[in-house]
Amino acid sequence: MSGEEVEFTCPKCGKVAELRSGYETSVICSDCGETKIIMNFLSNGDIETVTSDTGEYYELEPSVRSALKAVGEATDDLAKVDALSLLSDRYSETGREIKAEDLAKEVLSLMLRLANDGDERMRARYFNQVPICAAFAIARGDNKEAMDIYSNGLDQVGDSRTVEVASMKVNYGFICMMRKDLINSEKAFKEALELTKECFARGDVGDDPYLLATIYDSLRLIVSKNNRMQEAEEYMSSALEERRRLLKTAPITSARLIELADSMGFVAESEERKNHPEEASALMDEAVNIIKGYEGHKDAYAYALLNRAKYRQTKSPEIPEGFLEEMNVIIPALDAVAIKDKRTCENLAQAYMFRSMTRDPNDYDDLLDDLKGAYDNLYTVAQMGDVNEMFLMSVAHSYLVLLNMKDHDRAKEVREELMELGISQSDLDRASRGTIGNVNSKKTKIDMLSSQAAKPIPGRRLRRQIKHKE
Repeated sequence: MSGEEVEFTCPKCGKVAELRSGYETSVICSDCGETKIIMNFLSNGDIETVTSDTGEYYELEPSVRSALKAVGEATDDLAKVDALSLLSDRYSETGREIKAEDLAKEVLSLMLRLANDGDERMRARYFNQVPICAAFAIARGDNKEAMDIYSNGLDQVGDSRTVEVASMKVNYGFICMMRKDLINSEKAFKEALELTKECFARGDVGDDPYLLATIYDSLRLIVSKNNRMQEAEEYMSSALEERRRLLKTAPITSARLIELADSMGFVAESEERKNHPEEASALMDEAVNIIKGYEGHKDAYAYALLNRAKYRQTKSPEIPEGFLEEMNVIIPALDAVAIKDKRTCENLAQAYMFRSMTRDPNDYDDLLDDLKGAYDNLYTVAQMGDVNEMFLMSVAHSYLVLLNMKDHDRAKEVREELMELGISQSDLDRASRGTIGNVNSKKTKIDMLSSQAAKPIPGRRLRRQIKHKE
């Protein structure tokens, strides 16, 4: 529980009481005696603490009790909006996602009523509450509901021409893209582009100065999927131009520097397709040099280095000069990232495999460490449910070749892990016919064996998993 000082009361008489924690949690009242508090698991996946005798809800978390008190003391609609918003946040922080979502929706409805009554400040807050409600739906995997929330929100916009509305259109575009509705996605992004340009021109940039660059990148992706390559190049160039401008005017973070490196990489690929290798190589070098100048962003520098390494590897099978040294920079930088997403794990695996290419074939220990690093990261991605299957199998095959020489127990463990994912030895043998630098780029979701269908892959976070406070 948090360290907030709050008052605990007797669940029977309401008088101030003492909370006694330990193996069992009880409320001790001088008049009513001891009331035990137990945890109750609800059918919707939430948890709640209740009295053991009557099953009445009794909140133990101090931060939630404090927020509940604020709700009870709210004397007008504005105070109620603030109190309910705080309570929703507190429930979310303590693992009661359904309670938090229900309250967030209640706040959204209250904000809309107040906005329709003429409160313009509440209208702006309503626009900010829409993505909060949609985020709960997305976290549950219900993209349809999230899209409906944004659609309903946009219906309430009226003639508002603000950057908050543009952001809502962008988010709606992303949801449509996730649902593979590219027509409505492109429509939303184009409307957002027009509105964002208008807002930026009059100095209304909102909280995200990178909004315009994000829109350009999104439109590039959509028109590329529709094979409209000329338009894609125009959006690509506009995104890069905007990100270059933002280097001088906007806050710099690792995430933004990585986006810059990606943007320069897209343009470099375009130059390569036009048979302009010098321009492509220059862009890759420029990305590395720009990001190197920003201290404290080692992960972004690692991404830029790896992007360039991948490009160089496609140009020549020869190992470039300084390749080992670059991998020795990339691997610890990416390994230090606190929360590794799918892309980070895949890039780490690629860096380990690149480093293994520089090893002496007889250097068993270092080679094994590199293959282990590549395999472990790709196996982590497989646990997330979506992996480059050919890359995983190629790495696993090479890893097992070395393990079979000296570590038979670990080799057995790896084979069992792969079998749980539905990958057999014959699958590995077929994968070994390719090379690490030229694997199939198709991303597939690995199907588990039918015998494992009811068993979640170890490490996958269940939707109803209870959060334990550290």
